[in-house]
Amino acid sequence: MSMWSVVGFVVLVLLIGVGYTAQRLMRLQGPTQGAVIDTANRGQAALLVLDVQEDFTKDTKARQWPTGFVEERIARINALAAEAQMRGEPVITTRLIYEGGYTNFLIGLLGEGLGTKGSDGLELDARLRFQPDADIVKSVGDAFASEELEAFLKTHGVGRLRIAGLDGCYCVKSTALGALGRGYAVELAEDAVLSIDPKGWTDCRAELVSKGVQLVKSAELAVAQ
Repeated sequence: MSMWSVVGFVVLVLLIGVGYTAQRLMRLQGPTQGAVIDTANRGQAALLVLDVQEDFTKDTKARQWPTGFVEERIARINALAAEAQMRGEPVITTRLIYEGGYTNFLIGLLGEGLGTKGSDGLELDARLRFQPDADIVKSVGDAFASEELEAFLKTHGVGRLRIAGLDGCYCVKSTALGALGRGYAVELAEDAVLSIDPKGWTDCRAELVSKGVQLVKSAELAVAQ
């Protein structure tokens, strides 16, 4: 085999690797598709709290939250959960735990290993003061990738989702879009959403509104209905 053949082979392998990596990252972050619900039988609302886990709420070498920001947002999530449960609405939490050797390798390389199997921060943040009606583990951004979530919402007749949690630019965005695509009404408690990228979150929020998500403040949700 000539030197140029070897070089060509190496380049081909690298291109395949880059393409596969890009595909994996898109799958991790993008919304999923699913059957559209029958809204006639879905009159209930539910609060969906995404990925408020120790791994993602703590400061790391590459990521620091503004002072007091996480505590403030968690306090608002706690208030939303208390109000929802007083109204008899289910409260669902999700936890992101990546699956697959290559995915865990990528997150270890690009994301400080947060959310990977074996991390010590996979549980819900201890500052959450409520007991969820369901705690669903997912392996990608969109919570609707979990059949368990869809089954729970169907069983409880949920057709309207109120979303809080993190990160606004990733799991919150992809889950909101996944819900819209299935016919759910989606409300976003924007002051109970966390994002490490405020500028990016401003753009993502505008995109979600343009696609039909309703923005509300946690205080408005607390007095709704």
